[in-house]
Amino acid sequence: MLQMNHLQSELRLARSLIAERDLEMQRVRSTNNQYVEENERLRAILGEWSTRAAKVDRPLFSLSISLERALELERISNLELQKKMTTLKSQTTQEQVEQALNMDQ
Repeated sequence: MLQMNHLQSELRLARSLIAERDLEMQRVRSTNNQYVEENERLRAILGEWSTRAAKVDRPLFSLSISLERALELERISNLELQKKMTTLKSQTTQEQVEQALNMDQ
């Protein structure tokens, strides 16, 4: 009888330990499910922001290219103006020299 009581006591202890483990596993599963849900929510937010960034990036990239082209055209225009100014200066200097030579004559 003593052995039977001892076995029943061990059985109750084992069932108690199993119940504790089951409860702990449920807590872990619940926490894991919360993490999974939060992860999915964050992935959705990240996807939305990535889509928004892509929508913003395209026009900015086009604008950047347009600005680069405009700057290049401005550089070319400035070079042409510098050439014209140099030409006009040399013509003015040449005319002044010719006028000075004509005055001497």
